[in-house]
Amino acid sequence: MVSKYTMLRVFLGSFFIQSAWSFEKMQGLGFAAAISPALREIYGDDEKAGNDAVKRHLVYYNAHPYMASPVIGAVMRLEEKARDGERTPPAPAEFKNKVMGPYGAIGDSFFWSGLRPLASCAGAAAAIFWGIWGPVIFLAVYNTFHLWMRWNGLKKGYTLGEGVVGYIKGLDLPAWSIRARYAASAMLGLLAASAAARIPVSAGRVHAAGWAVATVIVVSGAAFLLGIFFKKGVSIPAIIYAAAIPLIVYGAVSGF
Repeated sequence: MVSKYTMLRVFLGSFFIQSAWSFEKMQGLGFAAAISPALREIYGDDEKAGNDAVKRHLVYYNAHPYMASPVIGAVMRLEEKARDGERTPPAPAEFKNKVMGPYGAIGDSFFWSGLRPLASCAGAAAAIFWGIWGPVIFLAVYNTFHLWMRWNGLKKGYTLGEGVVGYIKGLDLPAWSIRARYAASAMLGLLAASAAARIPVSAGRVHAAGWAVATVIVVSGAAFLLGIFFKKGVSIPAIIYAAAIPLIVYGAVSGF
C-alpha cells in the first residue's frame, strides 16, 4: 500500500504535470515525474524494476491536467498488481493510453467550457455587489471543483484501479457541463440587468416605471443576442468572457 505521505507527494506533483510539456511527449514527462514517488515506494529495493516502471511512463501522454489524477491513481494500483504478478508489466501504460483521449475530452468540456464560464459569471456578480471580492469568488467557485477532482480522483483511482472508469462515468460530467453552460447564460442575463440598475439615473428625469421598462428591454435584448450567438455557433466561453470581463472591472471599480 502506498503511504499517505507518498500519496500527498503525488498529489502535489500532479500540479506540475504540464511544467515539462513538449511537442514530442506532451505531458509524458510531467506524468512520470508526478507518479515517480509512488513507483519508488511500490518497487522498494528492486531498483531495476522501479527504473523500468518509470521508463514505461516516459512516453507520450496528453489529457486534461485535472483528469490526470484518477489516471495516476489507477496506474499506481496497476503497478502494484504488476509487481505482484497479477498484471503484466505493460498493463499500467496500456490502461493510461486507452483512457487519456476520452478523459481529455471530458475535462475540456466540463472544466473549460462549463465550469470556468460559470465561475466567471459568479465572480462578475460578486464584483458588482461586493467590489474587489469578485475575483476571490471566482477562484473559490472554480478551485472547489478543480481541487476536488485532483485529490478525490487520485484517491478513487488508487482504490478502484481500472474500476475508476466506471466511477468517472457515474459522475456524468458531460451532462453537468451542459447544465453549467445554461446556468452561466442565465446568470449573464441577470448580470446585464444588475449592471443596468446600477447606472446613476436622476429621479427627476427618468420615471421609476420607465426605468423598469428599460431594464426589461436590456435583459430581453441580452437573451435575444445570446440566442443569435448560440445559433451562429459562437463558443460559449467567448460569449461569457466578452460580457463578464467588463462587468468584473466595472463592479470592482464601483465597489471602492
